[in-house]
Amino acid sequence: MTDYPFQIAVLIQKSIVGVLTDEEREQLERWMAESDEHERMYREFVRPGFLEEARKEHHQFQAGEGYRRFVAGKRKSDRLRIGKRWAAVAAMGTLVIGVALAFLLREQSGTEQDGHLPVAEVIKPGKAGAVLTLSDGRQVVLSDSLETQLKERTADIRVQGKRLDYSAEHVGPLLVYNTITVPRGGEYQLTLADGTQVWLNAETELKYPVAFADEVREVMLTGEAYFEVAKNVSRPFVVKAGQLDIKVLGTSFNVKAYPSETQQATLVQGKVEVCAGNYSRKLQPGEQLNYSSEGPEIRNVDVKAYTAWKDRRFVFNDDLLEEVIRKLGRWYDVEFILRDAEVREIRFTGNLPKYRNLDQVLNKLELTTHIRFVQDGRAIEVFAE
Repeated sequence: MTDYPFQIAVLIQKSIVGVLTDEEREQLERWMAESDEHERMYREFVRPGFLEEARKEHHQFQAGEGYRRFVAGKRKSDRLRIGKRWAAVAAMGTLVIGVALAFLLREQSGTEQDGHLPVAEVIKPGKAGAVLTLSDGRQVVLSDSLETQLKERTADIRVQGKRLDYSAEHVGPLLVYNTITVPRGGEYQLTLADGTQVWLNAETELKYPVAFADEVREVMLTGEAYFEVAKNVSRPFVVKAGQLDIKVLGTSFNVKAYPSETQQATLVQGKVEVCAGNYSRKLQPGEQLNYSSEGPEIRNVDVKAYTAWKDRRFVFNDDLLEEVIRKLGRWYDVEFILRDAEVREIRFTGNLPKYRNLDQVLNKLELTTHIRFVQDGRAIEVFAE
């Protein structure tokens, strides 16, 4: 076990530059979950300037200057590629040594260094939570700990912590609607009466029948959701989202329709027909329709960048920083304030964890571009460096 600190140091180094494998990420997360001290140590190790301070305290290890040059070099470019920087991995042996040294010193001493603790409020990631409005107006607050059974006029509803499951007999033309509202900092899942599965992102509302009618299955969406539609060739499934009507028989796709933002339909598999006014287009897997005030646009995309939110990650592919912090703001329920106009033009490509505290995510962004975040409560100011 003598090399254990160095193994953890290598994982931390890979985490900083964004090249962890799934297995390595799980190993690092298990180590962090062992104690609050490990979690604090990780936050301190990824803090800009940490190794420079360590070098001054323990000058026999010359790791800090190499780390400083590494960070300075990375901040020369606005266009980031943290997922593919294998050259950076090879160049950071001194980082591993420096982190391992600090790890050993802290493990042996077991003491807290108050001067390195963040003074700002710790902002935790979002979690499962929503409000269900029944057909008679009653509201049920949903959380990841609530398990119960609810009765509607034409359906039974099973509440299972992070999800709802509907079961209903066919009831003909009578439609009884429920509405589920997910706040900022929340997410939720549900299975509709026909077996269709829906993942709801933060700040989203879905209105749907508890049992579908004969001819068509139709739901209304504001916000963002991922659908895996149960196939039924005789009854198409329709999502009405802002200006978009998305018609399918059985398929998987992502829809984003937040007010005042470009609306998107991204097809993962199967086929969908998207209508917007007099415009109509059938999408193929990997295609995305963007609809704004300038009209519709079709493009080929990496669908993982638009569906990873349901799988515990944020994936960005040459996205403007403004879009990155918009997504983070919804998930962490914070407000980002851009203090320098030039940061709006920065683009970001990378893969960020969804269930880490906000300061850890922002540290990664700071390490890979010339921006700085300053927290004031739940307001985060963004500066160019």
